[in-house]
Amino acid sequence: MLVADLMTSQLRCLRESDSLADAIALMQELFVRHIPITDADGQLAGLVTQRDLLSLENKKDPVTALRDVMCTDLVTVAPDTSLRAAAETMIYNKFGCLPVVEDGRLVGIITETDFLKLAIFPIAPRRDES
Repeated sequence: MLVADLMTSQLRCLRESDSLADAIALMQELFVRHIPITDADGQLAGLVTQRDLLSLENKKDPVTALRDVMCTDLVTVAPDTSLRAAAETMIYNKFGCLPVVEDGRLVGIITETDFLKLAIFPIAPRRDES
């Protein structure tokens, strides 16, 4: 199985100019812990996580731009990366997610929750694989 088989591709992203308050609101609205940050061209610029926001609580103004607090040193995977390789990367680096990038463009995200769902609700084989 590949990352493309499990990743979330319907993403809600924020821009670098959006604020901490925007990130908090979106996480609460969508019940997610990771928000990709994109630039004007749709390129992945960074990532903001719930852990980041908790560590910034009471230290930054809610209007602070995400460009000032987002993580930019990101490890990414391609859609054709094996699930095992993605899981190993997440486990060994203690990452909660990996952005999925193809030709420089953000196309999805794979999270710990996706792997938990796979363990509980295995994906049925594709028709052409049976």
